This record gives sequence, C-alpha cells and structure tokens, in this order.
Amino acid sequence: MYMDEINKKILNIIQANDKISYQEMSEQLNMAASTIHNRVKHMENEGIIKHYSAIVDPYKAGFESIALIGLSVNIHKMNEIAERLSSFDEIHMVAVASGDHDIIIQMLARDNKELWKFINENIKTIDGVKSKMHVSSYLELKKMNHNIKFKTAEDE
Repeated sequence: MYMDEINKKILNIIQANDKISYQEMSEQLNMAASTIHNRVKHMENEGIIKHYSAIVDPYKAGFESIALIGLSVNIHKMNEIAERLSSFDEIHMVAVASGDHDIIIQMLARDNKELWKFINENIKTIDGVKSKMHVSSYLELKKMNHNIKFKTAEDE
C-alpha cells in the first residue's frame, strides 16, 4: 500500500491517541470522517495497523526486572527457537539478529529471582540454545513506546 501524506498524518494522530474519534480527526485534517474511516480500515486490512493497545509502565505494574537477552543458538533451529520463545507471555520482543547474538529477546519479571528462574527453567532448556548468553538488566527505563513517526511534507 502506498503511504501518502494523508495516511502518514492519520497514523501519527492514531499513534498519539488511539481513542480519537474519526470526527475529531476529520476536524484536524479538514476532510470527511468517512474518508478517514475508509483509509484506517484499509490500513488495518493491509496489516499496516496491526492492533491498538495501551502502553503500560512495567515498573508501575509491578515488574521490577526488565532484561534484554542475547542468545546464541543452533542455526538450523533458529526459527523453531524464535517461535518457542514467542510463545511465552513473559517475553515481549523476539528478534532474529545479526552480530554477537542470533536471537535477542526482551522480557519482564516481577524481580531478579523470577528472571533468573525463568532463564534457567525455560530458556536454557530449549533444545538448540547454546550456553553463550548475554543478559542486560534495565536499571531505569527512560523511554518506551511503539510509535513510528511519519515525516510529512509539513515536517520538512
């Protein structure tokens, strides 16, 4: 799907406030609410908009331990391992990567004890995960969002 200026503006508005009404967007963009609705539905159908959700502060929600974990894995089992890791609720991001690690994950735990228990019982026991692992615990989270800022002609 072609990302024109209007779709970029719509996406920027929705990412800032996914509860905004089509009427409010129509006033901001000076176009019909039905046009905006049709464009949003099209972007949803095309998979550009995957879903709508709240961004939760993990610390305030009781998750004191957030970690970025780099794994080395058997290359022939990489996709299988990535899929297995994706099935855990505790793991919030799984990426096949280049560089020092084959797979990088981000996970949340109530505390460090729970983090290490999960790593030892659920990650290290997956067939094909090598012992070389790098765990970086976050000390303080300064920024967290999922927004992609689309530059429009007005921004340039």
